[in-house]
Amino acid sequence: MTTDMSSVLRELEQVEDQLASSCYDPAADRLTLHSREEELRTRAARMAIAVDSECSTQHLLAKLGDLRRQLRAFERQTGGGQSRSSAYGNTSPTPNASRIEQKMARIERILAEQGIALR
Repeated sequence: MTTDMSSVLRELEQVEDQLASSCYDPAADRLTLHSREEELRTRAARMAIAVDSECSTQHLLAKLGDLRRQLRAFERQTGGGQSRSSAYGNTSPTPNASRIEQKMARIERILAEQGIALR
């Protein structure tokens, strides 16, 4: 599973690099790359869920605590109330906060399925 996840993440990084490249422009190829990117993100998310589902409750609780600390640290670093918006006044979540929150939600769902009530 880890090898599969590594290869998916490696390919996803390559696709994202191609999309970010300023010299890469053909519209049809961009559409193909965006489709592949979405497919790889979906596969990686499913693999992450499978990996987390195999962890012990104690490990998941520790991981959730660590993610909460990371989010609080990120919020302190970015000015508290502005944690979920960019420094330029954009109200959309920043990638870092968004990823942390997504991981937290995934772990909370798994714990809820195991009958563990959180706060």
